[in-house]
Amino acid sequence: MHQPSFARRITGATRLAVAFSLIGGAALRAQPPEVRPVAVDSIYRLAVDSADYKEYPYVFLLDDGIFRVETDGRSTQRYHQVVQVLKPKGVEAWAERRFAYRPGHDTLIVNWMRVVKRTGELISDKPSISQASDVPAAMSNPVYSDTKVLRYSLAGITVGSLVDISWTTETTHPFLRGDFSDGWRTTMEYPAMRSRYVADVPAAMTPRIVEHHLDFPRREERADGRHYYLWATQAVKPVKGEMFAPDSSVPAVSIMVSTPLQWADVARWYGDLAKDRYVLTSGAVAKVDSIARAQRTMDDTLRSIHRWIAKDIRYVSVALGLGGYQPRFPDSTITSGFGDCKDKATLFIAAAQHLGLTAYPVLLNSSGVADTTLPTITQFDHVIAALKRKGSKGYTFLDLTTSAFPPGEVPPSYQGEFGLVVLPGGKSEEVTFPEDSAGSTRNTFQGEVSADGKVSGRYTSVTSGRPELGMRAAFAEPLDSARRAQLARAFERMFPNAKVDTVVTFDGRDLHAPPVFSVTLHDGDAFKRAGSVAILAVPQSVRGSVFLGNALPELKNAGERKLPIDATKLLGEAKTVTEFRLTLPEGWKAQLPKSVTATSVFGDYRSEYAQDGRVLRIWHSAVGAKGVYPKDRIGELQAWLKALVDDNVDSIVLLPPPIP
Repeated sequence: MHQPSFARRITGATRLAVAFSLIGGAALRAQPPEVRPVAVDSIYRLAVDSADYKEYPYVFLLDDGIFRVETDGRSTQRYHQVVQVLKPKGVEAWAERRFAYRPGHDTLIVNWMRVVKRTGELISDKPSISQASDVPAAMSNPVYSDTKVLRYSLAGITVGSLVDISWTTETTHPFLRGDFSDGWRTTMEYPAMRSRYVADVPAAMTPRIVEHHLDFPRREERADGRHYYLWATQAVKPVKGEMFAPDSSVPAVSIMVSTPLQWADVARWYGDLAKDRYVLTSGAVAKVDSIARAQRTMDDTLRSIHRWIAKDIRYVSVALGLGGYQPRFPDSTITSGFGDCKDKATLFIAAAQHLGLTAYPVLLNSSGVADTTLPTITQFDHVIAALKRKGSKGYTFLDLTTSAFPPGEVPPSYQGEFGLVVLPGGKSEEVTFPEDSAGSTRNTFQGEVSADGKVSGRYTSVTSGRPELGMRAAFAEPLDSARRAQLARAFERMFPNAKVDTVVTFDGRDLHAPPVFSVTLHDGDAFKRAGSVAILAVPQSVRGSVFLGNALPELKNAGERKLPIDATKLLGEAKTVTEFRLTLPEGWKAQLPKSVTATSVFGDYRSEYAQDGRVLRIWHSAVGAKGVYPKDRIGELQAWLKALVDDNVDSIVLLPPPIP
């Protein structure tokens, strides 16, 4: 699906801290000494011996951020980094710097950018080249924004040199009064000799703070009407995840500081921005009525309006200033022929109201990563619609940016995740999006092989539940000749020299069409003679070990297990069944491998090898499990995986009938 833009947030390298003007003069004197800017002379003396950090292209001598916020949401962020370059790849990583900001909402100042020797001797005191530019909108699903980019090239960086950079952003006009959020990762991909983060807030404010895997104490200070939260540590080492470990279990230290606002405040703000937008002009009414008249039922009408908005109105976002949050009027969306997620949702809500139905906007994160404990507008980047039907307890959700998901279904990326329904009169409702059934995929090949080894047959794939959504999206557009030929070539690889003569698909947009895909092939080479026997090459797509690839050797080579095991990361919850049925020549027999049954808390895997008359049958079934299990069950996991790996049958011996 398209990834629509509801709000654009400056993050990463541009998520900074207090402006120089705020840490100088009286403000600087009022700060406790431990939260003032760091003296670089002491930092330069932290330079490391490159022999002790052979695996890293660079290390941070200092990673420092100070975040200062006011009650109305105005904030300044100042970042200071000192990096020691250890390898040529480190030179490549730091020779070019890029920062972004939004004029009218943010300001950005590069305080300094210099390259020095380990002794502190100056190599260069400023970038050799700088450039300011707009961010071009992509050709596909374009987003036109007012974001500006500052680009710098540094001179004199060599292996062994230090890069010392400081920059400041200031949020001068918060979109929602009192709203702010800032984040910090103490643990990074590379070591840091010193890491410090300061949150500087009014003494009367109690910000929301979320800490993950904090392994050192947080300090707090008060001075002259300010409350300082300080996270400072040293000798920070990178941490690594482990295969099949829950993402939340990786002990990377991170901090989030957010506004004390409530979700109701966020919903009320958006409701005020959009409340006058749900009106249709006479031309828009005529368009909606023309769609409705062609349908037999209200459900048909809803599907048709959904398809019209998702399919016929292009996704284009004009996220300029407040336009990144406030939807356009439906008439503008219709006449221009384009709109983003909030424009499309607004058009649908207005159309539904015209038809006598009740619908509301829903704010969410399209990637499903919203933290329900941190109410802020920066949590959201997407808007869909929620339809309230008479007699229904819940909502029917509609994502108007894609036609691949019918009314009532949402993309997998935010199934089971958090959404905020914006109701009239400043009210709101927190919801959890429905999850599709795990579903299944069934792949079948049925064919016949002649005594000279030539095979012909049909491959068919049928899906349901979550896998069905992906298949419908894949076939939402009719196949052109190039894509049809690409699919044919992929399936011709099942057997050497095979030719595909038929590819049968379905219309992914037609929700009544069964999600079935098939190809017919012929003249493939199924086996080769080897003396008095023939060796059948089992197509890779029907081998047992394809489910988890090289997981077992990677686990064995990883050393002692440190993190728990998430069963959902193994096979998933959807069931996958693969069946290979091949009719052999008269009188031929197959030497059958042993069937396998491997059942554990991590999943259920089964295979069967059988011959019934002339039909050789190879069958595999795999379904995952839910649950997080302690690290000491790694041996059980490895034993289960070994059963799957041992079932990697790549060939079967065929015995022709004896020659008279």
